[in-house]
Amino acid sequence: MRVARKALALTQVQLAARAGCNPRSVWAAELGQGHAGIYLRLAACCGMELAGRSLPPGDSLGARLHILRKRMRQSRRELAILSSVSQAAIADIEANRPGHLAILERLADGLGAGLTLVPAGQAASFFSMAAISSGVVDWASPPEILAKLYTVIGGGFDLDPCAAVRGRSKVRARVHYDADDDGLVHPWPGRVYMNPPYGRSIGQWTAKAAFEVASGRASLVVGLVPVRSDTQWWHASIAGQADAWLLKGRLSFGSGQNPAPFASALILWGATPVHRARMSQAFADAWHVPAAYTAAAADEWRLAAD
Repeated sequence: MRVARKALALTQVQLAARAGCNPRSVWAAELGQGHAGIYLRLAACCGMELAGRSLPPGDSLGARLHILRKRMRQSRRELAILSSVSQAAIADIEANRPGHLAILERLADGLGAGLTLVPAGQAASFFSMAAISSGVVDWASPPEILAKLYTVIGGGFDLDPCAAVRGRSKVRARVHYDADDDGLVHPWPGRVYMNPPYGRSIGQWTAKAAFEVASGRASLVVGLVPVRSDTQWWHASIAGQADAWLLKGRLSFGSGQNPAPFASALILWGATPVHRARMSQAFADAWHVPAAYTAAAADEWRLAAD
């Protein structure tokens, strides 16, 4: 908001006069505070509007957030827990009564709307390469790999953020995000399985996995990735931060008719001793590269083996 105001060479007092509000409201808006309705009015006076890279079309911001929530198949109760916003506040926002700006921001973050100020009529940029999933048919996770992982974690996953098409994913998970949802902008709660895009954006996904576990939102992230230990993303997000099981041979993805032209690895961020022991049993012919080798870890692995 401050950048937009200064681009017009306006003072806070001048912008307040244009919007018909108190200059203190401009000051608060530029700090991300105050009433969301005033913020939207100030944005309009600067020729700007709120848009979101994951936000669907709609008649109003509230309606668009409502459509996004429905598209994600989230109830107001589920979203309230995820975003720390009351169900009543969610109902008000969806009815285009946005209330406090901070509440709107928390709700949008919970939905992964990716809100940002853009010139009026201009869509927010969408990182299409980041949203394209390697879960498409040719690179869908092999069922035998998934079956073994279910035994490792003791059931299904809470989230698959890289589903090809929601409702048709082969991954047993409570929630699936497809390319339209853009899993990079959503929180990852609980136990997560990701088969990320194998293009240039893969580093964004491995960094997201490491961050979600480090922040405490995800308890465990399992990633199926190509073995590329010569890359920056491998050393930035995997080496020393996650346990890796380098799989023997090359996997056949999708229908089984498409052998990969590369070796694959299962990466576990947040693995516990139980996970490590079960992984070593389920993938006995894989090479385990631990996140860090310490005397305590060595004792732990010996006890697990016994």
